[in-house]
This record gives sequence, structure tokens and C-alpha cells, in this order.
Amino acid sequence: MDVKDFQNKIVEFVSAWDKKRNTQPNEQLTFNHLVEEVGELAREYVDQQSRRDKFSEEELDNAIGDAFMQLVKLAHLRGLGIEKLVLKIIEEEQELLKK
Repeated sequence: MDVKDFQNKIVEFVSAWDKKRNTQPNEQLTFNHLVEEVGELAREYVDQQSRRDKFSEEELDNAIGDAFMQLVKLAHLRGLGIEKLVLKIIEEEQELLKK
């Protein structure tokens, strides 16, 4: 599966969840959900260090995946292709590394 197909698969999946929840996707709502997922990720890292009895490796992994899916959804809502976007950033940064 190429990156574009992967992005489309993610968008299709999160769109089905939006439909099930009866919500209209928009950038602000998606960004809020992304921040929520990053918060869950942060909580797992705190738990791993300070509250080992509450830490869950599975929840940590899920938070990474959920945050990634929200980033992909946000890019889609902005009309951006993940592959093109990331390759552009890499190219620009590689130019800076050469200086």
C-alpha cells in the first residue's frame, strides 16, 4: 500500500467514526481531538515513570496511533497529501543541513 492509499484508508475510517458519532468533521474539532490524544500519550509516559501501576503499554501504543490518525485527518481536511507534505519538509531541511 502506498502512502496516498494509506492516507485514504485512514480518512475513510475516521469518517465512518464521525458518521457514527453524528459529528461533522472540521479543522478545529480535529485539532482538539489531536490534542486530546497527545494528552493521553503524555499521561502514559507520566504513568510509565511515576505511576507504574497505571501504565499500559497497549494504551501508549494506541495513543500514538490515534494521534497519527488525527494528524492525517487534519492534513486531509486542509487538502494536504501526507507524502507530498513530508517530502517537501525533508527536502527543505536537507538543504539547510548542507549549509
